[in-house]
Amino acid sequence: MKVKTRVYVTFAILVLLVAGIYVFSDWFSKTTGYLLGEDQKVRFVSCLNEKNTILYTKDDCVECFRQQGILGDKAFEIIEKFNCAGNSCANLRELPAWEINGKIYYGKKDFKELSEISGCEI
Repeated sequence: MKVKTRVYVTFAILVLLVAGIYVFSDWFSKTTGYLLGEDQKVRFVSCLNEKNTILYTKDDCVECFRQQGILGDKAFEIIEKFNCAGNSCANLRELPAWEINGKIYYGKKDFKELSEISGCEI
């Protein structure tokens, strides 16, 4: 194979590889929400706050800490939260819990799940 042909083939393969990575990362971030930028997370959480969403957490709750990791630090700071210290959330069966549109949803949620429940777009 000529050198010029090899260069074109290599270039074409690299272009396809980069395009494939872009498509995969776009799909992955929309599916999981883990690769959203901080600004996107903050905008999403702002939409949740506009819908009077409340995240019920507790300081010693491992799953709540994992939920914080999913949301990211900035978004977690601005989300409307209620700290269930003591027995203040005795009516909830587990934490974290989300109150969205007047209904309670249990367990940690990724951005896709929160989007489906709340109607806020990722």
